[in-house]
Amino acid sequence: MPEILYPEYRTYVASRVEVNDAMMALLAGSRLAAHTLSLTAGSTATLKQLFPAVPHIERLDLRSDAARGLLYNADHHIASVAVPYALATHEDFVVSMLGLLKNEGRTLVTGGKRVRAWNMHTVLFDTCGAAEPPEWMQSFHVLREMRNCITHEGGGVSQELRDAVADMDANARSGWQRLNQGLPPEDVEQNGRLVLTAENIFTAFAVTKRLGREVNAALAGELTSAEWAKMLVEDFASVTSKVKNSSAWRRAWSATPVRTTARPP
Repeated sequence: MPEILYPEYRTYVASRVEVNDAMMALLAGSRLAAHTLSLTAGSTATLKQLFPAVPHIERLDLRSDAARGLLYNADHHIASVAVPYALATHEDFVVSMLGLLKNEGRTLVTGGKRVRAWNMHTVLFDTCGAAEPPEWMQSFHVLREMRNCITHEGGGVSQELRDAVADMDANARSGWQRLNQGLPPEDVEQNGRLVLTAENIFTAFAVTKRLGREVNAALAGELTSAEWAKMLVEDFASVTSKVKNSSAWRRAWSATPVRTTARPP
């Protein structure tokens, strides 16, 4: 779907990319470190003895074989950080877009409820008169309940997560399995505990990316041409030193790519 690259959306995309890159760096870094430590196989030396120049190495005072085992199995722990991080970045964007709608004079359709992560998309889509994307919303709610299990259940699986998985329709389940190497959503639970993989990280970023685009499309259909034009002028004014409406302003405007127009995905 096309995207309108208004300032808040550009900021969101940049933040999402930054978070994604950081989490991918941690995943790759754990594998690179484990591979490096394989060169020390058989050694009884500790990491501090082997790599004394590495900052903070003394805080991981283990033999290389023990450290290598931790690094090879770091996906669960990295995902425990990455999934909440991805959802927090997305939640901040959606809430800010609700603020944008209010600033443009829209009355939010909240149904008398406080806006929270569980209903923020519904409030935005209802306010814009747009349909929710069921497949992506169902996957989002599974991820949201996974996040809640990480932060509120100590890694135990809640009934809310089980219910969110049970509520997934065939399209949502198929999409989840496509992103998770064919594993069904039920596999996030084993023996009552939350089991996280690297694929869950990829899923969190893929789902929030798609929902960000859906929010962008909903706003595109709701805000008027005059409202977008005002936003465009304010955006241009924030990056030019020319006096507004001067001949120099008009020349600069003509020479500047319009960043708020649609472009292919």
